[in-house]
Amino acid sequence: MSLGAIVLAAGVSDRMGAAKPLLKFGDTSFLGHILNELDTVEEIEEIVVVLGAKGQLIKDTVDFGRAQAVQHRGYKEGMFSSIRAGARALTRKLPDLTGALVCLVDMPLIKAETYARVAQAFQIDLDDVVIAAYQGEAGHPVLLSRALVQRLGDVSLAAPAEETLADFIEAHSERRRFVDAQDPAVRININTPDAYRTHIGEDPATTSEA
Repeated sequence: MSLGAIVLAAGVSDRMGAAKPLLKFGDTSFLGHILNELDTVEEIEEIVVVLGAKGQLIKDTVDFGRAQAVQHRGYKEGMFSSIRAGARALTRKLPDLTGALVCLVDMPLIKAETYARVAQAFQIDLDDVVIAAYQGEAGHPVLLSRALVQRLGDVSLAAPAEETLADFIEAHSERRRFVDAQDPAVRININTPDAYRTHIGEDPATTSEA
């Protein structure tokens, strides 16, 4: 099984007021921490990070390790557009891909074990979508099958009729499964200053780790 990961880090971060990928998280940044966690998950062979707003600054600041940074010019079109850009890049990078985790940069509290639990739950013959859940509520990451990743990334086809990831997943719900992630962080988005203070314990600040 060849799994990849798409990390979405392209947004403008209007509500936070600072670039979320560069927000401090311990001695690193949100994005740096997520990449470190993903790097320890043995099921994940390749990682693609989709950048948009402040992309060059993020590339200059964060140690991407083995991850590939992809600058998405259409990032202002929204998250679903960024997912499609990530899908295109990942299928090029990992031609024998069997599935891809979709990870959000404003969810740095998710542990490596949680990413691994979702990856290990994926059954190629049965699943098109595996969604991390906690106490019966859906969260992130989401794992998409090869067929769905290819559908998202194939520019020779018309764009999917759906306009959001949630709608796209709903359209393929017959092979959708929820997995108990045993991790409350799958429901925690840190996308406002108040959320940062609540979960990080200080005022939002960005890092200059490189």
